[in-house]
Amino acid sequence: MNDSAPHKANAFPSVVVLYAPRSLSGVAFAAKARATELESHGFQIRQCTDVPALYLAAKNELNQSAVVVVVLAAPHAESCTVSAHLRMLHPAIGILAMADSQAEITSIQLLQSGADAVVPTDASAPLMAAMLFRLLWRLDIATAIRSAGQNTPVWALSEQGWILSSPNSQRIPLTTGERAFLLALMTAPNQRASHAQLTDAVNEAYAGDASGAMQSRLSVLVSRLRRKCSEYGARLPVKSVHNWGYMFTGLL
Repeated sequence: MNDSAPHKANAFPSVVVLYAPRSLSGVAFAAKARATELESHGFQIRQCTDVPALYLAAKNELNQSAVVVVVLAAPHAESCTVSAHLRMLHPAIGILAMADSQAEITSIQLLQSGADAVVPTDASAPLMAAMLFRLLWRLDIATAIRSAGQNTPVWALSEQGWILSSPNSQRIPLTTGERAFLLALMTAPNQRASHAQLTDAVNEAYAGDASGAMQSRLSVLVSRLRRKCSEYGARLPVKSVHNWGYMFTGLL
């Protein structure tokens, strides 16, 4: 068997978008070499050296019905920010982050920001290829399922997260806190998030608010959001998980 060939042809075209900031010449040089290695494994690679180009490349490829995985080879803080933004803009995109530290907290933060998987910056090409093959395979199946049921109404955030759209086409405007709460909940693994995670998200949105005060108000925020959705003729599919947090139970 040829190890450099893809394991199985996907139903949809697949593209790997590799992001390495131009400002880090050493990283950019290593990324160029890594792109060549991954191409030898059969991947179609798009290289980007700045964030606007990355967002545009991801959008263009997804608009062409491609299955897309973004590989982030950037400093930790930037990778976390970009992961969160990509996940908000394109929930169906794949994200493989390269961690510049072996500390466990680095990987945890990247995963919590929206990355699907994390590898060290010195990961071998065969390891990265194996992870990309698996991630693309999973995304390909998910894309096929969505295509088969594309007429199924779902819940969604639109207009940069300021509008909650219901399956019945109601458009519900959100406050800053409601937007932060739903973004954190709907992009969390399995659409479940703890009180602390949701509180942090809301506090960050309200930059001046005290962290301790906001957690006690989460239930108030949810109650008001339920009432608002009801006024628009929609039932908010958010369930409280006793003594832990909340989960979003609607179809996304």
